[in-house]
Amino acid sequence: MSFSIDIQPISSFKRIRITDLTTYAYIDIISKGAILNSWMQPSENWDIIEGNDFTNGWDQYESNGFKSGKMNPFACRLKNGKYTHLNQSYKIEHFYLGEHALHGILYDADYAIITSEIQENKARALLAHSYQGTDKGFPFEYTVQVEWTFHKDNKITVLTTIINNSQVPIPMMDGWHPYFKLAETINDCSLQFENKGILEYDKSLLPTGRILANTLFENGCVISTTKLDNGYLLNDQNPSCTLQNDTYKLIILPNAAYPYLQLYTPDDRKSIAIENLSAAPDCFNNKMGLHLMQPQSSWKLETSYQLIHK
Repeated sequence: MSFSIDIQPISSFKRIRITDLTTYAYIDIISKGAILNSWMQPSENWDIIEGNDFTNGWDQYESNGFKSGKMNPFACRLKNGKYTHLNQSYKIEHFYLGEHALHGILYDADYAIITSEIQENKARALLAHSYQGTDKGFPFEYTVQVEWTFHKDNKITVLTTIINNSQVPIPMMDGWHPYFKLAETINDCSLQFENKGILEYDKSLLPTGRILANTLFENGCVISTTKLDNGYLLNDQNPSCTLQNDTYKLIILPNAAYPYLQLYTPDDRKSIAIENLSAAPDCFNNKMGLHLMQPQSSWKLETSYQLIHK
């Protein structure tokens, strides 16, 4: 076999380690949240993912920045945690940062490991969570399936399938919150992607509805000391985003279901969050990219990450 899959308990959940037995690069998937927590490069003894220390469990996850979180059924901020759907008003009960609900309601969900499989040039693990409408602010039943695949060419794909189990249409958004680190600091890294504009945010980081021209990263630009907490509408003809330095080149390629990109640089400058989103923040209210799922329908969203050693 060219890959191995090792599943071990970690705290109250499980760690799925998929290893390429040729290069010994590996990825770690955590069953709680279905998150990518590590992408180890053994030749440099370097982890591309700024992950979480779960030695003592999940307790510090939110305060450490929601690293690698699965954001669903909304991402980033939802204004005051409130929205109206089918002429009824709702208020999210889950996590708030200040006045606004943050990062959805499934980032800490327990996912079941449905299957794991090794093939000649890849290995995969499929996880699933059936949400039962337990948050009064989102009383709609639906299922999320997350399939992580590690390919032979140091490439990861993550395929999300969302199934509306309700008898009514439900609003839906999906996104990821991974932090990438190519060296001790991101200041020396360059970033390149094409976009149709930057989302104008108010002081609460909520979209105003305006999209402004922005070409800063169109031809590649060293991040340096630039502080980012911005959203962009990607060029649908070329939605890829490339982060690179002298050692690595990381190519992120979403499918058409993820037309928005959110970038965030933590104050420690050790990593950068590159977040593929299906819609703009607060889309339950501003409707920017909001997906309305019909009863019993399904929706597939996919992103790939390929790491090249220079």
